[in-house]
Amino acid sequence: MFEEEEGWDYQLELTQKVDDSATGRLLDGAIDLHVHFEPESWMGRRFDALETALHAREAGMGGLVLKNRTYSCEPVAMLVRRLVPDFDIYGSIVLDGEVGGLNYHAVAAAAAIGTRVIWMPVFFSANSIRVVERNFNLNLGHEGISIIDESGTLLPVMEGILDVIKDHDMLLCTGHISPKETQVLVDKCLQKGINKIVVTHPMSTLVYEEALTSSEMVGLAQAGAMIEYDAQLISPTADNLSPRELADHIRATGAANSVLTTDLGGTPHPTVAEGLRMLISTMLKNGISEQDVETMVKKNPRRLLGLPDVR
Repeated sequence: MFEEEEGWDYQLELTQKVDDSATGRLLDGAIDLHVHFEPESWMGRRFDALETALHAREAGMGGLVLKNRTYSCEPVAMLVRRLVPDFDIYGSIVLDGEVGGLNYHAVAAAAAIGTRVIWMPVFFSANSIRVVERNFNLNLGHEGISIIDESGTLLPVMEGILDVIKDHDMLLCTGHISPKETQVLVDKCLQKGINKIVVTHPMSTLVYEEALTSSEMVGLAQAGAMIEYDAQLISPTADNLSPRELADHIRATGAANSVLTTDLGGTPHPTVAEGLRMLISTMLKNGISEQDVETMVKKNPRRLLGLPDVR
């Protein structure tokens, strides 16, 4: 029999640790809130948006959110929705350098055309830029973006951006900002009544100077933010975290306060659908219940996107 190793559950049919039908049921209708697609400047991506949606729908998934650092992609999602019926696909905007960073006007314009998801800076974040330049061999030509000033106060431009998010009931993802920025941002959002917040893959070692601690993640979850756990965290092509450790973190923050995503779409990683299937099966194998997985891949994403409960 296949000898188990730490990592992806590649040999699911041989280990017989998890019922394949359970994985299939949980993948069916799942929504991935974090998907990359082609074209994106400086980064290699596997499929364009249409190919990504067709592949995911064929695998049984229910929908996804497109993410592109370099341009607002709701218009792309609009076109794909017309070509791929019975599939929930949405665009987003990332406040990186290519769209002007903390650009109120870009946010307002994106919201006006129906964009449901906004990301704080990622590669251009002051907490990320030097790391991603080293790890991805980039020269972004920027000192980095922070959403707070030297005293730890949220920048004035962020007030207007958060007002747009609240007025349009958008989902706010924290991107690659620092733990201090994350705490200040989440506190301000909750004060304003913004309750759709996802703390973006806080455990990733590939893109952060400083990552959240376990206790900080638990505190944010208890305050009302969702914690994102993505497939790249346990992929041997990315962070290569122990699946057992990932499952322990999910138990600590609670499935009700967590989402499972992939952060896939790039090379040399698995496809989005295959990555999510393997993440689901690996979490089941490590003791996360079917009910909790369903909450994290269906119920929570649907609520965050303003969709009806699980179909």
